[in-house]
Order: sequence, then structure tokens, then C-alpha cells
Amino acid sequence: MKHALATALLASAVAFTGCNTNVGVDNPDSREATASQISGVVTTRYNAPVENVFNAVNRSLDQTPGMMRTGESDITGSGGAQDKVGVKVFARSVGDLLVTVEIVKTEDKEKNETYTAVSIKYGAFGNLPESQKLISRISSNLRR
Repeated sequence: MKHALATALLASAVAFTGCNTNVGVDNPDSREATASQISGVVTTRYNAPVENVFNAVNRSLDQTPGMMRTGESDITGSGGAQDKVGVKVFARSVGDLLVTVEIVKTEDKEKNETYTAVSIKYGAFGNLPESQKLISRISSNLRR
């Protein structure tokens, strides 16, 4: 009984803390992305303005077979509607899976750099291979 309680506590601790894994992606600005096993979100970053990444995301979603863009919404910062920091793009894939691509301007205060973070959630639980393919398409559509 002692072992069952200890095992249950350990399993719940692992489940609630989550697990992030670095995975390889086809992105010239950052060769790895972070994949969250709990939320299903894959995140990478580009050294390009939000507008350029947004246009590359739209082209990539339009070029993906079986994918249809369904909308977008602005992401605002603490300054309200005037403080737009990014865009969230919504699409539907085969099987009516919701694909969400979040594009946000982010700053790294330690390195004093500004970059654009792209987070992709493919379906309710995430789909790492499809997210990696989408990142590859975004990278190829991002004009340098």
C-alpha cells in the first residue's frame, strides 16, 4: 500500500508539472523548437517582424492540402487594444481538427533581442509531426 501511494503521488506530480522536449525543426533562425507533451503546443522563434511571419503563416496554411483558414484575432498587451503584440490564426484540417497558430512579438531581456515566437497547436492534443511540417512550410515562405 505504501508503494501504491508513493507511485500515485509521483505520477500526479509528473502529470501536473508537464514535460517539455526540444525537437528539431526546419527553421534557419532556430534549429530547435519546444514541444509540450501536456498541452500539445510546439513553439519556435524567428528573427523577423510579426507582419512577415503572419504573412508566411497565411501562405503556409493556404498551401497545406486539406487545410482551410477560418479566422484570426489580435493579441493585445497590457496597454489594451492599442498595444497589439501578435495575432492568433485559426484553421481547420481534415477531420475538422482545429489548428491554432499564435504569432507573438517577444523580447529576450538577457540577450537584449527581439524576436517573433510562433506556437502551433494541431488538434485537441497536438500533433508533433504535422506541427513540424507546418513550421517547415512557414520557414520556406518567410522571405529573407
